[in-house]
Amino acid sequence: MSNIHFAKGKISVHAIGKQRFWIGIAVGFISAIAISLFFNYSREAIRVQSILYGDLLILEKQERLFFDYFFSLLASVLGLCMTIWIWLQSKKHTRKKESLFKGLSITNSSLIFWVILMMVSRFGSIFPIILMGLQGIENYLDGLKEFWILLLLLPLMTFLQSWQTVRLVYQTRWWIVLSFICCVILSVVLQKITAVNQEKVNKVYFQKLENEFSNIDEQVKFAKEAYYLVFDPQTIKVLKMQRTVSSLDQIDKVKKAFSSDRLVSLDTILLQKMILRNFKEARRYNHWEEDADVWMYATPKNIRHQLNLYNENAVETKELFAVLHEIISTVNTPKIPWDSMNRYSALDKRRSYWDFNSDAKALIQQLIDVRKELVANSKYHDLSKDLEEIKVQD
Repeated sequence: MSNIHFAKGKISVHAIGKQRFWIGIAVGFISAIAISLFFNYSREAIRVQSILYGDLLILEKQERLFFDYFFSLLASVLGLCMTIWIWLQSKKHTRKKESLFKGLSITNSSLIFWVILMMVSRFGSIFPIILMGLQGIENYLDGLKEFWILLLLLPLMTFLQSWQTVRLVYQTRWWIVLSFICCVILSVVLQKITAVNQEKVNKVYFQKLENEFSNIDEQVKFAKEAYYLVFDPQTIKVLKMQRTVSSLDQIDKVKKAFSSDRLVSLDTILLQKMILRNFKEARRYNHWEEDADVWMYATPKNIRHQLNLYNENAVETKELFAVLHEIISTVNTPKIPWDSMNRYSALDKRRSYWDFNSDAKALIQQLIDVRKELVANSKYHDLSKDLEEIKVQD
C-alpha cells in the first residue's frame, strides 16, 4: 500500500518559529488578562450605575459565578485569537497557496476578535442602560435563565471559528484539543485574579440603608413577639427593596386593601406601618390634582373607616393608631435646610420633602379632621391622647 503525503504540514513550534511561538503565547495571555479586567470592571461600573435608577443590582451567588466564568472563558478565547494572529505572521511557506491561507487566517482571527469584543461591549452596555431607565427595574433581562445556551455557545463558536482557517494552513490534530484545555484552565485562573470584589460596593450600599433595614427588622421582631405573627421571607425581602416593581406593587396592594370596604388584616396593617416608617417610594398618580387620594399610602379617611369596623379594644385598633402616628410624624417632619442636606440620610430627606411633587393641602386637612374626630370620641380616649398636633408648614 502506498503512503499518502499531505500537502499541508503539521503545526508545530518549529513550523511557527520558536520565538514567534512564545511571543504569541505571551501576547495572548496578556490580552486575556486585559480583556477580563475590562469586562469585570465594566460590569461593576454598570452595576453601580443601577443605584441611580433603582436598587443596586445584586446577583445570586450561582448567577454571579456563571457570569464570572463566562467572561473569563470569553477573554481566554479572545486571547487565543491574538495568539493565532501572531503565530501565522511567519513568512516561511512550504507550498504555493500557504501565503494566501495564512493571510486569510490572520484576517479571520482579527475579525473575530474585534467583532466579538464590539458585540459584547455594545450589548453589555446599551441593554442595561435602557432597562435601568425604566421605573422599578427588577432583573427584566435574566441572562442565565433565558439565554444560557447562547452564552455557552458564544465562546465555543469563537474558539472553533478561530481554528477553522488555521486548518487550511496546517494539520492541527491535537492542538485544538490542547488549546481548548489551556483556555479552560486560563479562564479559571482569570476568574481568581481579575474578579472584582463586589462586597465593597454592597457594603457601602447597605450602610446607606442601615436605618431602614433596622426599622424593618425591629417591626418584624415586634410582630413575632407581640402577636406571634411571622411574615413570609419573600414579603420581608420585597419590603427591603427600594424601587423595584415588586416593591411598588406591594405598596399599591396595601393601599388598595385599605381603600376597600373589607376589614384589613393585622399583618397588612403592620406592613403599612413599616412602609410608612421607611417612607418607601411609590408610584405617583395625578399629583397635579388637589386630592388626598394622591397620597401613596393609606389615607387618614381609610384608617378612620377601618377603626369603625374594629372594636376599640382590638389589637388592630391599636396598630391603626400607630399607622396614624406615622402619617402625622411624616407631615410634621421639618424641612431640611438645603445647606445641610449632606448631614441627613436618604430616609430623612424623603420624609422632609415628600410633598415636593404633590399637593399636600388636601391630605393635611383630612388628617386634621380625622384627628379631631378621634380625639373627640371618648372610646378612643386612651389611644388618641398621644396623637400629635398637626403642624401646617410653609
